[in-house]
This record gives sequence, structure tokens and C-alpha cells, in this order.
Amino acid sequence: MAKAKPNSFIVEISLEIKPPEEKRLLARLEAARQVYNACLGESLKRLGLLRQSKVYRAAQKMPRGRTGKGATQKQREAAKARARAFREANKAVGFREYDLHSWAKQFNHCWLGEHLDINTIQKLATRAFKAVQQHSFGKRGRPRFKGRNQMDSVEGKSNTFGIRWREPRVEWLGLKLK
Repeated sequence: MAKAKPNSFIVEISLEIKPPEEKRLLARLEAARQVYNACLGESLKRLGLLRQSKVYRAAQKMPRGRTGKGATQKQREAAKARARAFREANKAVGFREYDLHSWAKQFNHCWLGEHLDINTIQKLATRAFKAVQQHSFGKRGRPRFKGRNQMDSVEGKSNTFGIRWREPRVEWLGLKLK
């Protein structure tokens, strides 16, 4: 059974920041930008490898099939077989979200780890992967790398570790912002 998701929300609040806090916050946002760009580059590289793979090309040639109301058993089986083939192709080249998480954990063991926690790094990897995935489906254009001072927001996986709201302030790895 799936774990129940807690209620969550997004809120934009003004922070009272002193110059030393601002310097640390900007350093963290710059570190986040660099992690995002690295993950985006790795995802695009893996997408290129995926599109070149024989397994992926064979999956593309398979009949699409149909699912849902009015589909025959043969059409459902064709759709399942094609989806399975695409999953195998993704697995073969590591074009999956959690493969990118594994790749991105290296950033927690270098100077970037001093500025970012692992949950934030993984969310940045997810953000980059989702952008490339939407591009691969043809739903969005090619994602762009972020330039200096273009990373304005980051998120954590939960409110128990990393970036946390603790009334009346935001805490993030020892940085406390009113």
C-alpha cells in the first residue's frame, strides 16, 4: 500500500536578511545552480545515449497498442510490451530518476556538500531529470542551463531535514533566516 502524502503547500514570504546571511544564501543558490546544470548535462547525455541504443530503437518500432475503454486484449498486451521495452532501454543507459540521484550524490562529498544537503541535491536532480524527460516526450523544448544568478528557488524533500520552516524562521544547514 502506498504511503499517505502529508498536506503540503508553497508559500512566498519576505525574509529579513543581514549582509552575512545574504552572502551565505547566495553562495548556496550558486551551488544549487551548479548542481542543477551538472545534472541537466548528465541527463541530456543519457538521453542521447538512449536515443542511440538499439533496444530503444526496437521499442520505437513496436506497435503502440491501446489501453483503456474499448481496447482489445491484444492491444493492451501490445501496449504493455512496448512500455516494458522502453523501461528496459531506460534501465540499460541509466535514464531513470533514481539513477540520476545516485550519480548526483557525488556532490555531497565535495565543496558543494558544505552548502547543500543531500535532499536538496536529489530534488535538483529530479528537477533536471523531469525537464529532460518532458523534452524526450516532445511535450517541452530542450531545457536550458541556468546562468549566474538565475537560480531563485530550491526545495527539500520534506520539512524534517534540510530546508525547514521553524516558526518564525527558515533554517537550512545552520543558516537561520527571519
